[in-house]
Amino acid sequence: MNKIYFTKDAISFYEALKQNNNKEWFAENRKIYDDKIIPAAKEYITDMGKKLKTIVPDINYAPKIDGSIFRIHKDARINKGKAPFKTHLGLIFWTGNARLLNPCFYLHIEPPFYYTGVGIARFSPEILSSYRFMVNSKKYQNTLINIKNTVQANYFNILGDKLKNVPKGIEPVNHTAAEFLKYKSIYINDEMPINKDFYSETFFSYTFDVFKKLVCFFNFLKDVKNNIHL
Repeated sequence: MNKIYFTKDAISFYEALKQNNNKEWFAENRKIYDDKIIPAAKEYITDMGKKLKTIVPDINYAPKIDGSIFRIHKDARINKGKAPFKTHLGLIFWTGNARLLNPCFYLHIEPPFYYTGVGIARFSPEILSSYRFMVNSKKYQNTLINIKNTVQANYFNILGDKLKNVPKGIEPVNHTAAEFLKYKSIYINDEMPINKDFYSETFFSYTFDVFKKLVCFFNFLKDVKNNIHL
């Protein structure tokens, strides 16, 4: 897409919000959020959703808050007494019904960086059990090696809640399986600085290219989710 989505005004909004995370400041500056950030996010989601369907036909997206756009307000029930607003923009594309319990592509914009990646936001006990079974299955070792090679070749990051050692009672089939078995949740992302390229027409193609390179990991996570009851 030959478009520029997010402007310097949008990024300046989040930079200032970090220093003024209160309801009064947000009310005074909400027009930037409503008129610059949300419309740009909706346009990016619509364009990227259509593009992602060329590689993942069953991908879901909804260009609205609480759809593909995470709300900026923190949950007051679990953040009582804390800063009320998130200082980043989170966008998500997912499969299945629940966006947080299924494999997703995501874009996280939090100055001075943005992150493009793939993962499952929350590992339920059932997902973790299926993940460990598949990671330690000989059937998926070539897949894991391909994922690891993609990460290394592109300087991506493997992140998530990680144990120091392989879980007790599991004998890894090889070294690669042992490394992946340590994760209690896992996602892979690309970290980039918000620079002139972020404000250029290449931003869209760059983020799609990251998604495309990680589609093997995305499909692996889909298999993890689909194999829960096996």
